[in-house]
Amino acid sequence: MKKLMLGAALSLILAAGLSPRDARAAGWHYYDPDCPIAVGAKSMKFVAMQPKKSVDRECGALPDTGPSVIVLDAADNELRDMNWDVRVLRAKDESGAADPEADSVSRLPVQKFRNGMVNFDQDFRQAGTYVLYVKLTSDDGGKSFEGRHPFSVGLMTEEEFYLYIGFGVFAAAAGGVAFTLWRQGKLGFKIPNFAKPS
Repeated sequence: MKKLMLGAALSLILAAGLSPRDARAAGWHYYDPDCPIAVGAKSMKFVAMQPKKSVDRECGALPDTGPSVIVLDAADNELRDMNWDVRVLRAKDESGAADPEADSVSRLPVQKFRNGMVNFDQDFRQAGTYVLYVKLTSDDGGKSFEGRHPFSVGLMTEEEFYLYIGFGVFAAAAGGVAFTLWRQGKLGFKIPNFAKPS
């Protein structure tokens, strides 16, 4: 029984020392996980990261506010020949609804990215839901593609919520077992009664 309690205590200490972000394996390559964005009938890849805080690449949730890097990549040659209008929008609600004109937080100069990739710094000062908006237009204006990718900054994700709930249930159960064993005198030690005068 003592070994069981010792194992539970060690597990509790290790779980307390690791945040949900630290508990995930972090690969040091851009598209892990792979985060595609539909741009009309075509697609691009999106990834966001906070290199000053973590090596994790994120698709939908940056863990904290502050300096961040956003990367967009288009493998399609037609997209590489178009003019890119890239903006970060502040969403009106969790659904990601945002107006490219009224809700723009930042905007890159409209230009071509012949190598198909753009990465830029973005300092998020407020937690909330944001949208990466991209519109690609041909030189003559005859063809265009538009895409949006909502993501959150500094908000608790559903995965983290359930992880914290599970941790709380585990901690309560381990504490209850330890208290019961102590009351039954099976832990092998007694907690001194400080209320009694010595």
